[in-house]
Amino acid sequence: MGIFDQFKMAGDLMKNMNPGQIKELMEQAKESQKMLDSQIRKIVEEEIKNRNLISKEEVEKIIENKIKNN
Repeated sequence: MGIFDQFKMAGDLMKNMNPGQIKELMEQAKESQKMLDSQIRKIVEEEIKNRNLISKEEVEKIIENKIKNN
């Protein structure tokens, strides 16, 4: 199913909802997005550790220290 089909289906679903139901659905979507973001962040952090890569924070610290020392 393509993204346009999903938008059409969501639009059709919301036609039959009152504003309160739509608001509740949007809150649920926001919470789902937060959970997804958290899971992705955790997986990325694990991959950085497992592959012995350097994180953005570590790069920023290195740059800050280099600037301070020059």
